[in-house]
Amino acid sequence: MLSMDVVFTQILVILLYILIGFVAGKIRLINPEQRKYLTSICANLILPFTILSASNQSLSLRQMGDLGLSLALMLGLFFLTTLVALLVQRRAPAPVKVTTASLVTYPNCTFLGLPLCRALFGDIAILYNAVAIIAFNALFFTWQCSMFTGKKFRPQNLATPGTVATLLLILMLFFGIHLPAPVQTVASSTGAMITPLSLIIIGVMMSENRIILILKERRAYVITLFRNLVIPLAAMLLLLLLPGNGPARLCQLVYMACPCATLTSIYAIQNDMEPELAARSVLMSTLMFAATLPLILSIGMRVLA
Repeated sequence: MLSMDVVFTQILVILLYILIGFVAGKIRLINPEQRKYLTSICANLILPFTILSASNQSLSLRQMGDLGLSLALMLGLFFLTTLVALLVQRRAPAPVKVTTASLVTYPNCTFLGLPLCRALFGDIAILYNAVAIIAFNALFFTWQCSMFTGKKFRPQNLATPGTVATLLLILMLFFGIHLPAPVQTVASSTGAMITPLSLIIIGVMMSENRIILILKERRAYVITLFRNLVIPLAAMLLLLLLPGNGPARLCQLVYMACPCATLTSIYAIQNDMEPELAARSVLMSTLMFAATLPLILSIGMRVLA
């Protein structure tokens, strides 16, 4: 049974990794250009190995069904959250409306959720992260990306290394295919690097911004409230309706409780769609995550376990 002591210990580990990145950024050991390069390596090289390392698991038909229901839950929650956010802000300027909807809807599942969930729940967390990647990419790179750019959806946007690795993982699990032992060792050891590297990247990103400016952004508090607390609580109610054991439900809850996705900030900057609001909200929700996650998990352990 998961205990809050374990949760706090893992949050402390995460904060220490982020602190390493923060210090490295402040002393210019890692500059912004190097941070972007490391981010690309993490997302395009290490993440696929992390995903494929889960192919050594054997799943029953019931477990596969649970993953399918988890996918439906995430797709539905992402879709409804975006829709409601757009409707509530229908009179706001387009940049504010689009960026806020993305900030509230999409969580940082991979860079923050995966390291934490893997430490708390084991390799099953990789499978639920694969589900989160599918749901995230399916809506972000179609609907959300089109709103940011004003351009029509292009199918090639979905062809990311993470998506390709996820599809391979699904096929391997379905047909019971496992990697040869030496390949599995390489995939597992390479994939394990995502934990320290992704968290160090977050720390470097924080070092590039003045904390006082983040704390003065009032809109970031509202966005953080919804992203870190309101949405996870809504997800918790939906999880009550789905089958699955306690750890599986709590793992999904952690992914839903993650702070704003950094990809929102990237697209907001590229398309001049309230870039300051996006960057400050991402950092604000990440800072607050250390306080909001224990609250969400303490409630979830009573309701879902």
